[in-house]
Amino acid sequence: MYASIQKILYAEIKGRTFPFDGTYAHSFDIISGGTDLFAEERTPFNGQDSAIDISSIEDFSIIESKCGFITIGANTRIQQFLEEPELIDTVPVLRHAASYFADQQIREIATVGGNLANASPCADLIPPLLAMDATVHTIRQNDNDICMSDVPLSDFIKGVGKTSLSEGEVIQSVTCPILKDYGCAFKKVGLRRSLCISTVNSAFLVKADETNQYFKDVRIAFGGIGPAPVRLNEIEDNLKGNRISKDMILKMAECIPGDIVKSRSRREYRKTVIRNFLLAGLYESLAEINIVPC
Repeated sequence: MYASIQKILYAEIKGRTFPFDGTYAHSFDIISGGTDLFAEERTPFNGQDSAIDISSIEDFSIIESKCGFITIGANTRIQQFLEEPELIDTVPVLRHAASYFADQQIREIATVGGNLANASPCADLIPPLLAMDATVHTIRQNDNDICMSDVPLSDFIKGVGKTSLSEGEVIQSVTCPILKDYGCAFKKVGLRRSLCISTVNSAFLVKADETNQYFKDVRIAFGGIGPAPVRLNEIEDNLKGNRISKDMILKMAECIPGDIVKSRSRREYRKTVIRNFLLAGLYESLAEINIVPC
């Protein structure tokens, strides 16, 4: 593992070695899929002198389940959530999100790390990972040492296009708990079903108690309603421990905080979408675990 991390921290291009510690005089981008980067600028590499492709680094492509958690490498392609049995079984909500993500050609290139590092307010992977309390693992070089950091996703995203990454720091992987016996759903609205940027997106995870009559755990995250995706903590807490019923779900849909939308544009529209998604997302999540609210 150490050797492959060294490979990225000292990248070789055309026989020359470029350290990632800021001592190299020229600028470069770090890419794996590059779908956001190449779409963002007409000029190659976002105006940088070079680009370093990390897609062949094995430690950035890891998929490993251990002790109730799954670690997903930054190089993991979005299409893998629709094909890899381990990912389908352990993080099904990401399968739902991936099914709405662009088209297969883009999904075969776009990566988990890129979706997080881009920090779009409506990035499709962030609400599901946020709902799962994901942790982002990063690496950087400090003199001759390799420093690794673990950052909760809720602290990693700082705003539109902003993350906690420092200069030379790279996302290696993301870890989240394997949530068993949860129903899940992903909702998204844009100009069309896919091949478009989401206007609003959301992820839902619901677990019932042993009797299937009460909410045991509820996790709800929304993107596209402010500078960064958010959890609906108040609604989650109000649902936990309460009876699963149509009346309870409708009550929560009517109690959405009035200031929840931080976006400047189409605020009333986004509020309506949140209400509709909350209803649909909870019903669909419950249906996955064979519960129909009365």
